[in-house]
Amino acid sequence: MSGHPYCRRFSNEEIMRIKEMCMAGIPPRQILSSLRQSNPHLRAISRNIYNKKAKILEESLAGRTVIQALVDELGEGGFSYNIEYDQEGYLTHLFFAHPISIELSKSYPHVFLMDCTYKTNKYKMPLLDIIGVSSFNTSFYSCFVFMQKEEEKDYVWALEMFNKILGVHNQPLVIISDRELALMNAIRIVFPSACNLLCVWHIEKNILANCKPHFREEVDWVAFLSTWADLIKSPNESSFDKAWDCFENEYKENAAVLNYIKGTWLPLKEKFVSAWTDEVAHLGNRATSRAEGAHATLKKYLQVSTGGLREVKEKICLAIEHQFQEIKTQLSSEKVRVPHGLRIPFFKEVVTHVSMFALDELYKQHEAAKYGNLSSQCTGHFFKTMGIPCGHMIKDMKIQVLPLNAIHNQWRIDARLFNNDQHASLDDENDQINSLLLDFKEKYEKLPILQKDDTKRQLSQFVGTSFPLILEPKIQPHKGRPLGSKKRNESSSTRREPSKFEIVEKSRKCSVCKGVGHNKSTCPFQVAS
Repeated sequence: MSGHPYCRRFSNEEIMRIKEMCMAGIPPRQILSSLRQSNPHLRAISRNIYNKKAKILEESLAGRTVIQALVDELGEGGFSYNIEYDQEGYLTHLFFAHPISIELSKSYPHVFLMDCTYKTNKYKMPLLDIIGVSSFNTSFYSCFVFMQKEEEKDYVWALEMFNKILGVHNQPLVIISDRELALMNAIRIVFPSACNLLCVWHIEKNILANCKPHFREEVDWVAFLSTWADLIKSPNESSFDKAWDCFENEYKENAAVLNYIKGTWLPLKEKFVSAWTDEVAHLGNRATSRAEGAHATLKKYLQVSTGGLREVKEKICLAIEHQFQEIKTQLSSEKVRVPHGLRIPFFKEVVTHVSMFALDELYKQHEAAKYGNLSSQCTGHFFKTMGIPCGHMIKDMKIQVLPLNAIHNQWRIDARLFNNDQHASLDDENDQINSLLLDFKEKYEKLPILQKDDTKRQLSQFVGTSFPLILEPKIQPHKGRPLGSKKRNESSSTRREPSKFEIVEKSRKCSVCKGVGHNKSTCPFQVAS
């Protein structure tokens, strides 16, 4: 009898559990294992779980297209969203921000990181992920944008949507990105007052990929990296000019390396060299590692790269809600926590009002000032970049109690509640709508009869306007080897493709010069000799 489908049916209670576990992103095989723990006599197999999951999805669509259902869910869930589609009706862009993310973004508008991630959806659309920084120096998802391409106009559209949810009073001070020229131009257009810094980690890896092949000996390459590190850590402009002259003179024989540095990175020195970046409040963020970590966390929720936009949106919501609960719990905990080492008069005004991360940094500076472990001269960089008094400032203050206003607002926890959860970001907008409706009603009552009829007709047309039929996005072509190639197999993995610097590090090296991209017979040093 176990071969008959009737014996493998689920009870109503089991169907409810399957729905709940599907919403939580649990894979079908794990769902089946969980059901069998509750019911050892269950005869269902994995195919029954997949079929039930497909039926649940079909029922949730209720006759709507996938895009219509997605738009309805975004509207009903209080999301801020916008869409773009081409002349044929295919979706090309989707921007959405969770109400929780909007609340966090408006509470922490100072620093954002922007980076695209890939292998998140079956349409192969890049996903622009914008990451914020909380009082606890942790990350949070601010908004997401699916884009057809990564051109300047696509980024401008995405950032304009992001700018609208922030509002004019919550403009970012610093935005950190990779050397993505289209994104950098869009940041300059949409956020002209923000300082766009470049990720120093990606710069180092780009230099590794483009410069290392030009060094024959490993010791020369290590020396080059050390010289480059000293150059970008120059504390002021004059020291940078001197370091650059030395750098240029030392590597004048290696024209390829020097031309690459001059052409690619020197024009952008204000965006990554300490002499300039230490003058802005980047709050300790000079790399996009937060964004990379956020991508990795998101892909743990996605599990596969073959999901539709609706499924991806649901998994993103799970990640955001989990993240928000962590922040709320940490906020409540730190408001009542008083570490033993901070129970001295100096910290009286800031303890339980400032996050533990900021207090730890402040404590280190206080100890350095107390025991004289300070550099001979104060550059002011720590206070400018972190918004926390440095040891020199604490020593010069000569005060018993540090005032609360000496700490940057980013690190304050006393004024943040996050009690309204998902509906907090809608309050202002609802107030504006209600105000407009009251004004409209008052004005309508004073209109002549004919104008009242015209107004009602226009209002009826607006209310009765149906949402245009929008089709699912076209599948974007792969980068690299064509899909028909025998050497390339389609995969549902979310793991990214190796970067150029990883290929350089792992590639087989020439036995003569130890470079990559050629062998002994075609080595330029061998030919020259």
